[in-house]
Amino acid sequence: MNKYTKYISPLVFLISLILLISFRSVPSGKLWKEYNVLYVPADADDSKILTALTKCEIQDAVYLSGQFLPVSLNENSIEISMLRLNYGSKDYEYTNQRKAFFFDKAAAYRLYYIPSEYKSRLGELVQLIEKAGIPCGTDTSATYPWLLPLIGLLLAVMLLLFVKNKIVFAYGSIIPLVFLFSNPFYPVATATCLVLLCLFFSANVWKRRGAMSWLISRRFIPAMLGIAFVCAFAGSLASGFWFIVAASGTGAALFSVNELENYLRTKKPFVPVFIRPAKSISIFAGKAFITLGVSTAAALLVVVLFFLTSTDSVKSRSSKLLLPASSSIQNESLPQFEDFYRWNWNVRTAPYKSLNEKSFENEDSVEFQTFTENPESGIITPHKQTMHYDESFRKEVFDGIDSLKFNSVEKVMKSEGADFTAGYSALSSSHINLFGIIMMFICVFILLFIYISIIIRKGITK
Repeated sequence: MNKYTKYISPLVFLISLILLISFRSVPSGKLWKEYNVLYVPADADDSKILTALTKCEIQDAVYLSGQFLPVSLNENSIEISMLRLNYGSKDYEYTNQRKAFFFDKAAAYRLYYIPSEYKSRLGELVQLIEKAGIPCGTDTSATYPWLLPLIGLLLAVMLLLFVKNKIVFAYGSIIPLVFLFSNPFYPVATATCLVLLCLFFSANVWKRRGAMSWLISRRFIPAMLGIAFVCAFAGSLASGFWFIVAASGTGAALFSVNELENYLRTKKPFVPVFIRPAKSISIFAGKAFITLGVSTAAALLVVVLFFLTSTDSVKSRSSKLLLPASSSIQNESLPQFEDFYRWNWNVRTAPYKSLNEKSFENEDSVEFQTFTENPESGIITPHKQTMHYDESFRKEVFDGIDSLKFNSVEKVMKSEGADFTAGYSALSSSHINLFGIIMMFICVFILLFIYISIIIRKGITK
């Protein structure tokens, strides 16, 4: 088997390298599932933008000047008449609040929502608008997060300075670094920090007697690899798959180095042999505080960068554009579906509320009478009706969004689902879920645990 493996392993290494580079996944700035966002200066001529949209044959775009009352009622109905009379009251402020969806958080840019089916025409659209003298951009033009691969590279260089077998570590680090370059996501970056440290341990006991069993017996090393594996999947299913490919390529790289060293040893008249077994060698190369310190700092820096660049939960002076998007953090400046439901309720029930009551803000039930005339007898019969502000009413309003006769911003909201929460997100952020954030912290915590264990002298330094 060895006879064939020594030829297969370099091939596996090359195939892994080619696959990772060829199918690299760049973080997208796309904020909405079914829409792309075009942004222009807030004072830009709206007619020029609409002209450019028409020339690019882009239809069903959602923009501020194309918004009307988001309710399916006759224009001459009593409900609409009451709305016009009380337009400035608190009960109807939703129509002003929804305008926030058409501006960034700083109100410096005006936004246009374009259906994703026209994504291929965004480049032409941007060119036309810029040709008209208006600077603009889209959420598909997110910048590549160079800091993440750079952190991984700097960590590898620092560990290379202290590792005992530099060739093994350098060759083994190629695939993990390419993996991070091809999948520059925050969970992947923290996972790569753990993998590089594990390679550092392996290189320090390389070819020592009982090296593999000694590494496995150090429980924190298998734990680090397991956490790195889960963390890669926390980034995305695709990055988890490519982690497996990268692991195969790294294993093939180490096997190739081993075979090459064995071949070169046969060409030497004298071959030195390691006398001391792996368990008598420090896996930290005698530099535990430095190597663990830089590894922990690298993983911690990734987490800090995530909070500074990907969310508005941490206040910063960053100039990054913050646009409305689906978010786990609700923002008070943006209306939610509940505000939309309540507005519809106020519009539809206003004609039937008693003027003698002082406040109906919390009223969830309205009772009123309607009258029908018998066409044969002419007798008018009263009927009592009751409207309730409940889940059934909300569902009716939600389902009715599709029947609106214009491209409303509520259709953009509905594309995210009924549980949509409006917030702000950085244009160039790499979105990850809560599980991904948790795994990033776990990566940092295991490094901190090992570091603290060294400080309190628990014998983990060997």
